[in-house]
Amino acid sequence: MDTTSAVDGERHALTRRRILDTALELVDSEGLRALSMRRLGAALGVEAMSLYHHFPSKGELLDGLVATVLSDVPLPEATPSGWEDAVRYGFGAFRRILLAHPELFPLIANRPPVQRETLVVVARAFAILEAAGFEPRQAGAAWTTLLSYTFGFVQCEITGMGEATRGDAMLAILREHSGSDLAALRNLHLVLDPWDGDWEFAQGLDLVIAGLRGRLGGGAG
Repeated sequence: MDTTSAVDGERHALTRRRILDTALELVDSEGLRALSMRRLGAALGVEAMSLYHHFPSKGELLDGLVATVLSDVPLPEATPSGWEDAVRYGFGAFRRILLAHPELFPLIANRPPVQRETLVVVARAFAILEAAGFEPRQAGAAWTTLLSYTFGFVQCEITGMGEATRGDAMLAILREHSGSDLAALRNLHLVLDPWDGDWEFAQGLDLVIAGLRGRLGGGAG
Protein backbone atom coordinates (compact mmCIF):
# COMPACT_ATOMS: atom_id res chain seq x y z
CA MET A 1 0.00 0.00 0.00
CA ASP A 2 1.26 3.52 -0.83
CA THR A 3 2.37 5.06 2.47
CA THR A 4 1.68 8.59 1.25
CA SER A 5 -1.87 7.65 0.28
CA ALA A 6 -2.44 6.04 3.68
CA VAL A 7 -1.28 9.15 5.52
CA ASP A 8 -3.43 11.37 3.30
CA GLY A 9 -6.41 9.11 3.97
CA GLU A 10 -5.94 9.44 7.72
CA ARG A 11 -5.62 13.20 7.45
CA HIS A 12 -8.74 13.58 5.33
CA ALA A 13 -10.66 11.37 7.77
CA LEU A 14 -10.03 13.93 10.45
CA THR A 15 -12.64 16.56 11.19
CA ARG A 16 -12.52 19.54 13.52
CA ARG A 17 -15.20 17.95 15.66
CA ARG A 18 -13.34 14.64 15.98
CA ILE A 19 -10.14 16.46 16.92
CA LEU A 20 -11.92 18.61 19.50
CA ASP A 21 -13.80 15.68 21.02
CA THR A 22 -10.56 13.73 21.38
CA ALA A 23 -8.77 16.75 22.83
CA LEU A 24 -11.56 17.20 25.37
CA GLU A 25 -11.36 13.54 26.38
CA LEU A 26 -7.59 13.90 26.80
CA VAL A 27 -7.90 17.01 28.96
CA ASP A 28 -10.70 15.49 31.07
CA SER A 29 -8.67 12.37 31.77
CA GLU A 30 -5.08 13.68 31.97
CA GLY A 31 -5.33 17.44 32.51
CA LEU A 32 -4.68 20.48 30.38
CA ARG A 33 -0.90 20.16 30.66
CA ALA A 34 -1.07 16.81 28.90
CA LEU A 35 -2.51 18.41 25.78
CA SER A 36 -0.01 18.91 22.99
CA MET A 37 -0.31 18.54 19.25
CA ARG A 38 1.96 15.51 19.36
CA ARG A 39 0.01 13.86 22.19
CA LEU A 40 -3.28 14.61 20.48
CA GLY A 41 -2.03 13.27 17.18
CA ALA A 42 -1.00 10.04 18.90
CA ALA A 43 -4.46 9.71 20.44
CA LEU A 44 -5.99 10.12 16.98
CA GLY A 45 -3.49 7.80 15.32
CA VAL A 46 -2.06 10.47 13.02
CA GLU A 47 1.02 12.63 12.80
CA ALA A 48 0.81 15.90 14.73
CA MET A 49 1.32 17.87 11.52
CA SER A 50 -2.02 16.56 10.23
CA LEU A 51 -3.78 18.55 12.95
CA TYR A 52 -2.44 21.85 11.66
CA HIS A 53 -4.61 21.51 8.55
CA HIS A 54 -7.59 22.05 10.86
CA PHE A 55 -6.01 24.16 13.63
CA PRO A 56 -3.11 26.34 12.47
CA SER A 57 -1.93 26.81 16.05
CA LYS A 58 -2.43 25.34 19.50
CA GLY A 59 -4.10 28.60 20.48
CA GLU A 60 -6.83 28.01 17.93
CA LEU A 61 -7.24 24.48 19.26
CA LEU A 62 -7.71 25.85 22.77
CA ASP A 63 -10.25 28.39 21.53
CA GLY A 64 -12.07 25.54 19.84
CA LEU A 65 -12.13 23.55 23.08
CA VAL A 66 -13.71 26.47 24.94
CA ALA A 67 -16.30 26.88 22.19
CA THR A 68 -17.05 23.14 22.19
CA VAL A 69 -17.80 23.08 25.90
CA LEU A 70 -19.75 26.33 26.00
CA SER A 71 -21.85 25.36 22.99
CA ASP A 72 -23.62 22.96 25.37
CA VAL A 73 -24.90 25.84 27.50
CA PRO A 74 -28.65 26.14 26.82
CA LEU A 75 -30.02 29.38 25.43
CA PRO A 76 -33.16 30.31 27.38
CA GLU A 77 -35.71 32.55 25.70
CA ALA A 78 -35.35 36.28 26.22
CA THR A 79 -38.71 37.56 27.48
CA PRO A 80 -39.53 40.59 29.66
CA SER A 81 -41.40 38.53 32.27
CA GLY A 82 -39.23 35.41 32.48
CA TRP A 83 -35.75 36.86 32.85
CA GLU A 84 -35.18 35.62 36.41
CA ASP A 85 -35.98 32.00 35.57
CA ALA A 86 -33.88 32.30 32.42
CA VAL A 87 -30.91 33.53 34.44
CA ARG A 88 -31.32 30.72 36.99
CA TYR A 89 -31.59 28.10 34.27
CA GLY A 90 -28.77 29.41 32.10
CA PHE A 91 -26.20 30.05 34.82
CA GLY A 92 -27.18 26.85 36.63
CA ALA A 93 -26.47 24.90 33.46
CA PHE A 94 -23.24 26.85 32.95
CA ARG A 95 -22.09 25.81 36.43
CA ARG A 96 -22.87 22.14 35.78
CA ILE A 97 -20.91 22.23 32.52
CA LEU A 98 -17.90 23.80 34.25
CA LEU A 99 -18.03 21.14 36.96
CA ALA A 100 -18.18 18.41 34.30
CA HIS A 101 -14.81 19.60 32.95
CA PRO A 102 -12.80 20.77 35.97
CA GLU A 103 -9.47 20.36 34.18
CA LEU A 104 -10.64 22.81 31.53
CA PHE A 105 -11.98 25.34 34.03
CA PRO A 106 -8.82 27.53 34.14
CA LEU A 107 -8.86 27.80 30.36
CA ILE A 108 -12.54 28.78 30.21
CA ALA A 109 -12.16 31.25 33.07
CA ASN A 110 -9.09 32.97 31.63
CA ARG A 111 -9.47 32.78 27.85
CA PRO A 112 -11.62 35.49 26.23
CA PRO A 113 -14.43 34.30 23.95
CA VAL A 114 -13.30 34.66 20.35
CA GLN A 115 -15.40 32.11 18.48
CA ARG A 116 -18.95 32.43 17.25
CA GLU A 117 -20.25 29.49 19.30
CA THR A 118 -19.03 31.17 22.47
CA LEU A 119 -20.26 34.62 21.55
CA VAL A 120 -23.76 33.27 20.85
CA VAL A 121 -24.02 32.19 24.50
CA VAL A 122 -22.84 35.60 25.72
CA ALA A 123 -25.17 37.40 23.33
CA ARG A 124 -28.19 35.44 24.58
CA ALA A 125 -27.39 36.40 28.17
CA PHE A 126 -27.33 40.07 27.16
CA ALA A 127 -30.56 39.61 25.22
CA ILE A 128 -32.25 38.19 28.33
CA LEU A 129 -31.11 41.14 30.44
CA GLU A 130 -32.08 43.73 27.84
CA ALA A 131 -35.50 42.13 27.37
CA ALA A 132 -35.99 42.47 31.12
CA GLY A 133 -35.52 46.22 30.78
CA PHE A 134 -31.89 46.73 31.74
CA GLU A 135 -30.12 49.49 29.86
CA PRO A 136 -27.05 48.27 27.93
CA ARG A 137 -24.62 49.56 30.57
CA GLN A 138 -26.68 47.97 33.35
CA ALA A 139 -26.86 44.71 31.39
CA GLY A 140 -23.07 44.73 31.12
CA ALA A 141 -22.67 45.18 34.87
CA ALA A 142 -25.27 42.48 35.56
CA TRP A 143 -23.51 40.04 33.21
CA THR A 144 -20.13 40.68 34.86
CA THR A 145 -21.63 40.13 38.31
CA LEU A 146 -23.39 36.89 37.34
CA LEU A 147 -20.31 35.57 35.56
CA SER A 148 -18.01 36.45 38.45
CA TYR A 149 -20.31 34.81 40.97
CA THR A 150 -20.54 31.60 38.93
CA PHE A 151 -16.81 31.38 38.25
CA GLY A 152 -16.00 32.09 41.89
CA PHE A 153 -18.46 29.54 43.21
CA VAL A 154 -17.26 26.83 40.84
CA GLN A 155 -13.66 27.59 41.80
CA CYS A 156 -14.60 26.98 45.44
CA GLU A 157 -16.27 23.71 44.47
CA ILE A 158 -13.37 22.44 42.37
CA THR A 159 -10.77 23.25 45.02
CA GLY A 160 -12.95 21.98 47.85
CA MET A 161 -12.80 25.34 49.61
CA GLY A 162 -16.57 25.62 49.89
CA GLU A 163 -17.01 22.23 51.51
CA ALA A 164 -14.04 22.88 53.78
CA THR A 165 -15.96 25.73 55.43
CA ARG A 166 -18.15 23.03 56.98
CA GLY A 167 -15.30 20.64 57.63
CA ASP A 168 -14.05 19.11 60.87
CA ALA A 169 -10.84 21.15 60.83
CA MET A 170 -12.71 24.46 61.02
CA LEU A 171 -15.13 23.13 63.60
CA ALA A 172 -12.22 21.97 65.76
CA ILE A 173 -10.70 25.45 65.72
CA LEU A 174 -14.02 27.06 66.63
CA ARG A 175 -14.45 24.66 69.53
CA GLU A 176 -10.89 25.15 70.75
CA HIS A 177 -10.94 28.94 70.65
CA SER A 178 -13.88 30.38 72.51
CA GLY A 179 -12.91 34.04 72.16
CA SER A 180 -15.38 36.68 71.05
CA ASP A 181 -13.42 37.35 67.85
CA LEU A 182 -14.76 34.06 66.43
CA ALA A 183 -18.21 34.27 68.00
CA ALA A 184 -20.08 35.26 64.84
CA LEU A 185 -18.55 32.40 62.86
CA ARG A 186 -19.20 29.97 65.72
CA ASN A 187 -22.85 31.02 65.93
CA LEU A 188 -23.19 30.61 62.16
CA HIS A 189 -21.84 27.09 62.25
CA LEU A 190 -24.38 26.09 64.86
CA VAL A 191 -27.18 26.55 62.31
CA LEU A 192 -25.44 25.54 59.07
CA ASP A 193 -26.43 22.34 57.31
CA PRO A 194 -23.83 20.07 55.67
CA TRP A 195 -22.44 21.48 52.43
CA ASP A 196 -24.76 21.07 49.43
CA GLY A 197 -23.30 22.70 46.32
CA ASP A 198 -26.58 22.82 44.41
CA TRP A 199 -28.43 24.47 47.28
CA GLU A 200 -25.60 26.87 48.10
CA PHE A 201 -25.27 27.99 44.48
CA ALA A 202 -29.02 28.51 44.10
CA GLN A 203 -29.16 30.56 47.30
CA GLY A 204 -26.32 32.80 46.21
CA LEU A 205 -27.73 33.20 42.72
CA ASP A 206 -31.07 34.24 44.22
CA LEU A 207 -29.27 36.94 46.20
CA VAL A 208 -27.63 38.24 43.03
CA ILE A 209 -30.95 38.20 41.17
CA ALA A 210 -32.64 40.03 44.04
CA GLY A 211 -30.03 42.75 43.77
CA LEU A 212 -30.51 42.99 40.03
CA ARG A 213 -34.27 43.13 40.48
CA GLY A 214 -33.87 46.02 42.89
CA ARG A 215 -31.61 47.86 40.47
CA LEU A 216 -34.08 47.28 37.66
CA GLY A 217 -37.01 48.49 39.76
CA GLY A 218 -35.10 51.50 41.02
CA GLY A 219 -33.87 52.45 37.58
CA ALA A 220 -30.41 53.33 38.87
CA GLY A 221 -27.79 53.87 36.20
